[in-house]
Amino acid sequence: MTNKDLLEKLSRKTNFGMDEVKKLSSSLIDAVLEGISDGNSVSIQGFGSFEPREKASRKIYNPTTKTYMVVAPKKTVGYKMSAILKDRLNTK
Repeated sequence: MTNKDLLEKLSRKTNFGMDEVKKLSSSLIDAVLEGISDGNSVSIQGFGSFEPREKASRKIYNPTTKTYMVVAPKKTVGYKMSAILKDRLNTK
């Protein structure tokens, strides 16, 4: 499902216009991104939770150059699905 398909489906289900659905969708994404970038966990009931995580620096081997390199630490996002979503996926 593409973003356009999702927006069209939401528009049909809610009887909102496409412009309203686009604004709501982008506002939701902005709110989630803002919460995660502030270092907070964001939970959406019935869907799951997103939490910021930090990967430690590590040493990797590059087989092309046959040398070891150090990869700097970086931030990433972890996702854990809700039990409701997990049950729904596994009951088909």
